[in-house]
Amino acid sequence: MKASADGGAMAGPIDFYFDFSSAYSAIARLQIADIAERHGRELRWQAISLGVIFRELRHAPPSPDTAKGRYIWHDVERSAREAGMAWRWPDPFPFNSIPAARAFHWLQAHDERHALPFLHAMFEGSFSEGRNLSTPDAVAGLAHELGIDADALLAGMAEPEIKARLQAATADAVVAGVFGAPTMLADGEMFWGADRLAYLDRWLQYGDDRPAGHPPAHQEPTK
Repeated sequence: MKASADGGAMAGPIDFYFDFSSAYSAIARLQIADIAERHGRELRWQAISLGVIFRELRHAPPSPDTAKGRYIWHDVERSAREAGMAWRWPDPFPFNSIPAARAFHWLQAHDERHALPFLHAMFEGSFSEGRNLSTPDAVAGLAHELGIDADALLAGMAEPEIKARLQAATADAVVAGVFGAPTMLADGEMFWGADRLAYLDRWLQYGDDRPAGHPPAHQEPTK
């Protein structure tokens, strides 16, 4: 058995791999912090480039002109409603998320108190307001609204060290087996997709010892 948060020894952090252009990442980030807090786990936000991973794996996301693509677009909007998130698709979509990811890595390294507010503002700006946040200038403009030094952030996005941080985070994700976003890793167990948050929640409570059919850890059995 792998120890759960209640079991002790192997109760390590949760790695939340996300891409700023991932619609399901935008939805999942609303719940992941509560899950981590409920189980006393450290939450590590891992900004990656899903486009780089897709190219390495020779994978292409489904076109909205296909049956699968139409379903996914509908499901995203439905999932956002369930999560209580206002939804408006950005134009273009998908968009270049590299500037935002580099900005996030720079903030983690140099202005950590603004990193999470920036993350949430990026997802809200892109997917609730439909803003085009695909360029360094647009990202810096959003950051300025949060009180972040836009000039310093623009310079930081261009630093070789920051580019290398994003490349390393993406490479580490590939080594860990990440092929899509959001992906959550806890105690060596992988959960892919916003619809697997409840599975993660149960895993953190019970590990391998969860009884079959047991309800989520935070849900009482129906009478």
